[in-house]
Amino acid sequence: MMRILCLCICLLVIPVQAAGLDFKMITLQHRFPQDILPAVQQLAGPEGTVTAIDQHLVVRATPERMAAIDELVERLDTARRNLRITVSHDSQSSHDQREIGVSGRIQRGEFGVEVPRNGEQGRDGINLDLNRQQNTMVRSGEQFLTVLDGERAFIRVGQSVPFTQQWVLLTSRYINIQQTTQFHDITTGFAVRPRYIGSQVELEVTPRIAQLNQQGYIDFEELTTTVRVAPGEWMDIGGMMQGRDQVSREILSQAQSMDGKNNRLRIKVD
Repeated sequence: MMRILCLCICLLVIPVQAAGLDFKMITLQHRFPQDILPAVQQLAGPEGTVTAIDQHLVVRATPERMAAIDELVERLDTARRNLRITVSHDSQSSHDQREIGVSGRIQRGEFGVEVPRNGEQGRDGINLDLNRQQNTMVRSGEQFLTVLDGERAFIRVGQSVPFTQQWVLLTSRYINIQQTTQFHDITTGFAVRPRYIGSQVELEVTPRIAQLNQQGYIDFEELTTTVRVAPGEWMDIGGMMQGRDQVSREILSQAQSMDGKNNRLRIKVD
């Protein structure tokens, strides 16, 4: 029986040795394993494995990849800090203004009224000049949010939006988990999660709807977009998300109006 057990153990060890994989358990000091697990898994390669247990990463990888993983974990496993997100809302609205000018002469019997003329005469010697003028108004404002590195902040776009049948259909299309929260009026926007990866900031942008003045919300995780920017660099998340998916377009359309109003939503992380 002992010989059979030893033989089984050897059969389990041989494939790992044959593949030339090293084994290591890495204890994290500052970050949760789930925060850096995706990045480490990419470095492990198809032949390696990375799993999370409590505050540890259990890694199997080739010696070369293990060295790269050690270096990556050392850079990522740092104390989390508060980050400041600056949100810039720029809106531009245009409307037409018409001016009417009258010139010519009106004659009725013995009485007549003379008006200085410009251009050709129309009926009764009256000339109407229509001047069309377009006025543009630009407004801008900034909002400041503080969030812990790796946590999410909510950037509102639509302050009060009825939870119409269209939102019900979008939610059922993109959300797999059954929602028990009953929504009536909602706020719309984007949940933004910034975290430092080396010298860059990785930004996860997720469409979100939330109960008006309540705690319940829905994040459309399937529609999350991840980008990397330099600290202090402005990023136009409105322009980026406009062409991504229907939910983001609906959220951004809440800030539009029928009078030609255009909005730009930008953020930067310091």
